[in-house]
Amino acid sequence: MEKICIDGAKMLLRSRYFPCEFKTFASHKYTAIIGLGGNIGNTARIFDRFLNLILKDRRFAIMQSSPMLVNKAFGYASRDYINAVIILKTSLYAKEILRIMHCFEARFKRTREFKNSPRTLDLDILYFSAKSYNNNILTLPHPGASSRPSVFIPLGLMKGV
Repeated sequence: MEKICIDGAKMLLRSRYFPCEFKTFASHKYTAIIGLGGNIGNTARIFDRFLNLILKDRRFAIMQSSPMLVNKAFGYASRDYINAVIILKTSLYAKEILRIMHCFEARFKRTREFKNSPRTLDLDILYFSAKSYNNNILTLPHPGASSRPSVFIPLGLMKGV
C-alpha cells in the first residue's frame, strides 16, 4: 500500500475525546464548527482538558469531535502541530463565542507573539450556522477553513458532515 501525504499531513491520533460523538440533546439554535490547534506541550492532553471543560459549560452542547491530525507547521517552521475540529450547538452569537474561546486560550497559557507562532492552544471559529461576517474582529467562514488540510482532513473524517 502506498503512503499518501497531503500538504504536510502526517498521521492521525486518538484520545479520550477525539474522535467522539456525544449524546447531547440541546435546544440551542446555532451550530458552530471550532478548529483546535497547538504545538507546545502535550497537545493531545490539552485538547482533552479543553473538551472536558467545555462539556461542563451549559452555553455549549458538543455534538462531535474529529480525530487529531499531526501535520507540519506552516508559516513559521517549528514543531509539528496537532489539529482537530469540534461541532457544537449554542445560543450565543459568534462574537460572544470568540470572546469565550479567547478566555479558554488564555487559561491554557496561549500567547500571541507573532503570526503563526507556536502555541499551547489555538481555537478558531471556522463556520457559524452558514453565516458570513467580515470585520476587524471576526471573519466567517474562517479564511483558511476550506483550503487548509489541518481543517478539511479532520472535518472530512467526521460522520454526517
